[in-house]
Amino acid sequence: MNDNKILVTGASGFIGSWVVKKLSEKGFDVRAGVHNSYFENKFIGIKNTETVKIDILDKNSLIKAMNGVCTVYHFAASVKSNVPIGQLNKVNSEGTKNVWLCAAECGVNSALYCSSAAVYGLLSYSDKPINENITARAIEPYGRSKLHGETEAINVSVNAGLETVIVRPVAVFGPGEHTPFGLKLRDAAVSKILLAGNFRKKSFSFVHVEDVADACIYLMSEKLPGKNIYNITYNEPVLFEDAFRAYINALDRSGRSYLRVKYLASLSAIAHKLPDFPLKLFKDKRNWFSFNLFQPGFEMIYSSEKLLGRSFKFKWNNFEDIIFSCINDKPV
Repeated sequence: MNDNKILVTGASGFIGSWVVKKLSEKGFDVRAGVHNSYFENKFIGIKNTETVKIDILDKNSLIKAMNGVCTVYHFAASVKSNVPIGQLNKVNSEGTKNVWLCAAECGVNSALYCSSAAVYGLLSYSDKPINENITARAIEPYGRSKLHGETEAINVSVNAGLETVIVRPVAVFGPGEHTPFGLKLRDAAVSKILLAGNFRKKSFSFVHVEDVADACIYLMSEKLPGKNIYNITYNEPVLFEDAFRAYINALDRSGRSYLRVKYLASLSAIAHKLPDFPLKLFKDKRNWFSFNLFQPGFEMIYSSEKLLGRSFKFKWNNFEDIIFSCINDKPV
């Protein structure tokens, strides 16, 4: 077994591609696991990196990809909200179990599972930041499927002695970001229509994708005692109002025209001066003034004290800079 050989599943994805790049820069020999042949040329030119086609529901392809591998980073997942529940569970739960079983069979030393803060469920009324000691209680399909994946990974690791780390990133932003939360946030920011009091004095946790990648690699490089489950979030949340303002400022910094932004912002400012802004008038999603951003759980705040206690440092702490890093990837 090569102690320098690493397999990354979901390598073509948002976080996985950053992890591949970072591992390559650190001199590791990386196998970038992709599910679709379309991405087989994605990593050409990245040193010490070979692309392998895998299907996490096919144990034979996993065993072949894990031959000689010391460490596995597992990012392959189904993340679309419109995917049937059965498919979510099959990929995120059964697929994760397959990865851990094959890793154990192939003699892999350690594996990381990228879960999600969605496993905590709707704890929106918590008066303290949510940490890893709080019992996960996912209630929606995606969160449940990721929590089932955690359980499968832990069960196999206990029986096989496979060192396992689980990370739970919050709302992740960065170049190439395409999450539903990120898209809706920018829609609302561009319009500046905050739908009145829904977001006033409310905050949300965030993290840049580069910090997620760095945290994953850091955690796998350290020999850490105890329960290896970590939230990954910048530890100071941002107010929604400040996030909207940051996006407008980032557009300004980019030099891009945003007359439509100013026009809609002025309309919003006038509307919000009215007492008890009638939200019920804007419930129709087809109305061009309406952005269905606010959903239960979006305003949850998380703690990364456990990760920071391991001496990890976040690089990205300014939300405007984070949004600016996304600008060239998103139309205004």
